[in-house]
Amino acid sequence: MKGGAFRDHRDAGAPPSTARAHNAQGADELVVLDIDANRAGRVPDLDVFRAIASEIQIPLTVGGGVRDTATARLAMDAGADKIAVTTTALDRPELITELAELFGCQAVVLGIDVMMDDDGGKLFDHRAGMVAGDGDWLSWMLEAVRRGAGEVRLMSVGREGQRDGFDLSLHARARAAVNVPIILEGGAGTLDHLKEAMAAGADSLALGTMLVFSDNNLVKLKRVLAQAGHPMRP
Repeated sequence: MKGGAFRDHRDAGAPPSTARAHNAQGADELVVLDIDANRAGRVPDLDVFRAIASEIQIPLTVGGGVRDTATARLAMDAGADKIAVTTTALDRPELITELAELFGCQAVVLGIDVMMDDDGGKLFDHRAGMVAGDGDWLSWMLEAVRRGAGEVRLMSVGREGQRDGFDLSLHARARAAVNVPIILEGGAGTLDHLKEAMAAGADSLALGTMLVFSDNNLVKLKRVLAQAGHPMRP
């Protein structure tokens, strides 16, 4: 499913076949989130993770409903290479440390969802559709990295699915604060958006709507970025 600003989700195709297409076109990595698991209070759909893993030869990051190391182990056994945690880590920050100690920091991806405002944005909890805690996303990111998160998936909530460009000011604040890789997500719509984000120092870009609801494909996007002077994996 793909939505806009975490609402109005649309069917984006069968996960295994979509994953197979992205793999064939040269995706560097695939991030799959079970967006209903936390709200429903259940573990993620391991069967879907397993089906996706069987179709690809690239690293797979999975998340949604991972509340403990036992569930994370099941996700790894289903084919995941990394575990993404967002709201479950907010509920119990110790989870980050536990996962890092078990799998290594490189396998723990922290999701940071930010709803932008005039004060630089607030940490967003998608379950309640409102600000999480005191909303200080930067302090939370710093704490999570200290606890062992080895990578950050940074989402500007208001730009998700809107195709109006990445929030480069949000990325700049995060980049200045931590030295772990940052996956920038939310807003990709044109080739220029990708080039601008790479030129601004983004480590990697997460794409969804731009791929599934347009005539773009990863072969074309990577070729254009390479021609603009940005190193691309073959």
